[in-house]
Amino acid sequence: MNILPQGDSFEAVFNPLDIQRVLQNLIINAGYVTENGGKVDIGINKADRALKVSITDKGCGIPEEVQEYLFKDSLTTKSDGNGLGLLSCKGIIEENHQGKLWFETETGKGTTFHFTLPA
Repeated sequence: MNILPQGDSFEAVFNPLDIQRVLQNLIINAGYVTENGGKVDIGINKADRALKVSITDKGCGIPEEVQEYLFKDSLTTKSDGNGLGLLSCKGIIEENHQGKLWFETETGKGTTFHFTLPA
């Protein structure tokens, strides 16, 4: 795992337990689709008036037919998953912290989940 801070330092106010939960979910998901020996990159920077965190995997990407369901309940690809991880992440970021959560994906190359928090 690589953590890649970029730019000048800045402050953001947030509930650390909430953000820990979001990071755990996104990092676990990224690790799940990354092959042995692969890596997960975590980028942290300031974008406009927000803290932006990006978690990137080098997995297979998210199939187009699945993308529209990502932030809805009961979608899981894990045998032991309950399908609530991304849904709860979206609620924590967007409802509890007035931020934004989104993803970019490319088939065969991987996915990046980004979230912002007001700074």
